[in-house]
Amino acid sequence: MAAYRGKRVLLVGGRQSAFEWAALLREAGAARIDLSYRHDTPQFTLSDWSWVEALVAGMVDQPGWFRHLSAGEQEVQRLRLWTEGRLKLEPWLADRIFQPNVHLHPRTQVTMVSEKPGGLSVRLDSEEELEVDEVIAATGYQVDIRRLPFLSESLLAGLPLANGYPFLDEGFQSQVPGLYFSSFPAGWAFGPFFGFTIGVRAASRILGAVLSRSSPGLAAVGAE
Repeated sequence: MAAYRGKRVLLVGGRQSAFEWAALLREAGAARIDLSYRHDTPQFTLSDWSWVEALVAGMVDQPGWFRHLSAGEQEVQRLRLWTEGRLKLEPWLADRIFQPNVHLHPRTQVTMVSEKPGGLSVRLDSEEELEVDEVIAATGYQVDIRRLPFLSESLLAGLPLANGYPFLDEGFQSQVPGLYFSSFPAGWAFGPFFGFTIGVRAASRILGAVLSRSSPGLAAVGAE
């Protein structure tokens, strides 16, 4: 973070990682930090993961639970998890964020960036204009298996996807025999819980049971 000392930084994103970056940048001596994000400012309060822990643990014995829900029921689970995991921030961050040189811009998006002598001019859709030295994207990631450089074109040709996510069976295996995906890429088939570390134990138990019944030498691909 020392490279940002004395600089004006815009962070695009408004979840835990973005706010942690903001705190660290300020403590490293950044002159000004702005955060632009599309939703309301998250609450600085502890998340309640108790309902998720029980639900994910139950998927070890019922790995097809999420995929058998109706589309509406799946959306209910996504929204509930979104509220708990993405619209709440760790409370210990609050004192490090609410400082004179940290500025929050909820419900905004960047509409234009232009170069100027000595920096960048950034316009938000709120009509605010920011003069900054650096822009950092803290927006998270969109799953797109086609962009994994270690998967060959011939392999990808036999790998059907839904919005970038691979179709998986109840053991995390794709439609390419012997190729498994866990963690974030498994979110379409197993639910958004597996994009968080809370899903690691269940995923490892399900995968372990499947692989122990399979031929040796099969590889598991994940993003834990």
